[in-house]
Amino acid sequence: MQIDLDFSSLEGHEQALEALRKGGRKEPFPSLVFEGPAHVGKRLVGIWYAAFLNCLDSEAQAPCGVCRSCKKIKSGIHPDLHLTRVPEKKTVVGVSEVREAIYEVHHAPFEGNFRVWVIEEGERLSDEAQNALLKTLEEPPERAIILLVTNLGGTLIPTVSSRCRLVRFHVLQSDRVEKALLARGASDSQAKRLSALCSGAFGSALSLFSEPKSLEERDAVLELFSSLPGKDLWGAVETAQRLEKTKLNGLGSVLDLGISFFRDLLVLSAGSVDLVVHRERMDRLQELASVMSAAKIRFAIQELQEADHFVQRNVSPRLLLQRLCINLSKAC
Repeated sequence: MQIDLDFSSLEGHEQALEALRKGGRKEPFPSLVFEGPAHVGKRLVGIWYAAFLNCLDSEAQAPCGVCRSCKKIKSGIHPDLHLTRVPEKKTVVGVSEVREAIYEVHHAPFEGNFRVWVIEEGERLSDEAQNALLKTLEEPPERAIILLVTNLGGTLIPTVSSRCRLVRFHVLQSDRVEKALLARGASDSQAKRLSALCSGAFGSALSLFSEPKSLEERDAVLELFSSLPGKDLWGAVETAQRLEKTKLNGLGSVLDLGISFFRDLLVLSAGSVDLVVHRERMDRLQELASVMSAAKIRFAIQELQEADHFVQRNVSPRLLLQRLCINLSKAC
């Protein structure tokens, strides 16, 4: 796992970085929650913090990016950096993954100043997993830092969140995203489109600019959602199968795209053309806006939000998508 140690996609998080630097490297706060919208750079700030705490250069220069410690973090092989994410083919981080990481984090650092444990999707921790984590938060091991990265802080149980220091993250203004993309070689039209698509999430915008195939995959998913209203039963099931096979990063990303499409439809039906994000789909949006009532559009958004809720409850993605697509097909 390669990590961009020049942290070029941490645009706009100066306040969060400064707050973490103020804690210094002698007695940093042992438990933190990084809360904010998806794809704004929270996870990368966690990696930055691991590099800062373990860099072999002076505190003022850390993370230097060139010392042995920084290079190992860049290569994803530093023994004192532990990342926990939702396992493949699962939708939640379970108690077994958390207990395994707890065992690791209670050992003294192998070669750095601190062990750093980054839980990448805190909102997908099961209640059982959060309860297993609680004792470690109450009695944190020496020279260990626990970072819970989450898009939805309200999904953490109060006894967990109350034992962590909160660091908030925010999206960027569209003009700042555009300026940053232009500085990295994007054309004016690319910068404007990506800024609109990602709604201020610079990490997403930079990823799509760097990997055009990801943009093509997003377009394919949007096409599937836009074609759903009015489909028959078998067409809806086939669409669900195609959505299940998408190469986007997780079912949550697929559902987010669906929500963004139907929100465009809602604002267009209200006459707010300037607020439409997916302007390249304006013809289809106008077509649907002429036949779908505002109530039906809200119903579609509600179905997508409910599906996203069930993703966090370890529901079968196949069954979830089939139910969702059948319901969306009836919205027209």
